[in-house]
Amino acid sequence: MSLVPWEAGMVNSELDLEISCYMAIALKQRIELYPVHPFFDPDVRETSLQNKGLVDLQNQLISRILKGECSNIVDVDDGINTIKDIVCKKKVLIVLDDVDEKSQFDKLVGKRDWFCSGSRIIVTTSNKGVLNQLEVDKTYEPGVMEPGHSLELFSRHAFRSDSPPKDYDILSNEIVSTAAGLPLALVVFGSLFMGKGKDKWEGLLAKLKKIPNKKVLDKLMISYEALEHEEKQIFLDIACLFIGKDKKYPCYMWDACEFYPQSGIDVLVLRSLVKIQDDEFMMHDQLRLLGREIVRQENLNHGGERSRLWLKEEALHILESRMI
Repeated sequence: MSLVPWEAGMVNSELDLEISCYMAIALKQRIELYPVHPFFDPDVRETSLQNKGLVDLQNQLISRILKGECSNIVDVDDGINTIKDIVCKKKVLIVLDDVDEKSQFDKLVGKRDWFCSGSRIIVTTSNKGVLNQLEVDKTYEPGVMEPGHSLELFSRHAFRSDSPPKDYDILSNEIVSTAAGLPLALVVFGSLFMGKGKDKWEGLLAKLKKIPNKKVLDKLMISYEALEHEEKQIFLDIACLFIGKDKKYPCYMWDACEFYPQSGIDVLVLRSLVKIQDDEFMMHDQLRLLGREIVRQENLNHGGERSRLWLKEEALHILESRMI
């Protein structure tokens, strides 16, 4: 049995978290041709948060392996034992999307020595720490989608074709640029713009450049909410103030605030919320928008009541008006 974690990172997003919707769909189409019993779960992390979510996933897994036979697992332990008895006799291909904790993996597929020879398990995660806890054979970290592929994915959802009509080409490329290679955003944006006239496209595009789409925001918020308080503060500081800045200088401030920056930054990197390149902080555009929207929501009407200001003109205006 081979265990192959596929690290989604921030293609989505990460990957979302970060899974790449585009790659996940393509993968699902391929595994349906694989001569074993395939199982594809589109979101382990989100489903596991629901009441009896893991039990539901266990039932789905068992039913798929048994080719549609009804499964009536009532608790997680019962599910683990049933899965163990089944997978030792059948060659299977299991794809688990967005696994955020090792315990989720353990409760769905247990141990690798349970499985029949020739079985495959593929795991996607935006939490690199999970990879360190699993006995893996291979890892793969995709980058963001190239502009051409991004336009194709967007067009499939906006126009139900592989490319936009000529009179929508410029606007479509602007929207794709706003998504910055994030498949989740491309899919959501495509559905949002589908069937709307060009006049509405321009207004929606202007809004997307300033305020993140709610569906994308909700998905990315799952990763943010999983952080500790100190890690959230570091994330917001980076999103608002320190993208492209040397990581050394804000660490002095975070040390003084007792935010423990070394461990906090490590967590953000492991969860694909932040990247370090040439000792500078880097962040996906949609994550930057997420962080700034969280701060904006602190007070929608009065910037001086927010915890952070990142526009120089706004900061000067507030200081001059003594609004702080």
